[in-house]
Amino acid sequence: MYLDDDPPISAGREIWGFPKKYAHPKLEIVKDTLTGTLEYAGQLVAMGTMGYKHEAMAGNGERTTALLAKTQINLKLIPGVDGRPEICQLVAYNLTDIVVKGSWLGPGRLHLVPHVNAPVADFPVRKIIGAHHFVADLTLPYGRVLHDYNKA
Repeated sequence: MYLDDDPPISAGREIWGFPKKYAHPKLEIVKDTLTGTLEYAGQLVAMGTMGYKHEAMAGNGERTTALLAKTQINLKLIPGVDGRPEICQLVAYNLTDIVVKGSWLGPGRLHLVPHVNAPVADFPVRKIIGAHHFVADLTLPYGRVLHDYNKA
């Protein structure tokens, strides 16, 4: 996860185990296209495009709310001073207080650029089947430990 704000980078790593780095994400609308870019160390590492508001998702946001409410899981790895995993946990969380204000589906494209410190291009993307853009208010509550590998 790449953010341009230091406090959530620290909190997200320590509390939920989100692997985060400082970068410059950007989302903008140009006529009929929604474009997201990610720059790391001054270099473009990812660009995604989508038809803007191409097709409204039916159900007044109920399908989007259901997707967002599903349990999500992170592997939380935080090394100790000797480099070995001091914290090694499978952490689950469920978003709450979800209010979907808009939800759209459409065609999408993705361009990933290799970079030594932002290896997003290493993801094995074989086919883009579509894109989903939504606007929502939600709460990320504290997670729960499903498994602690250091105690097993």
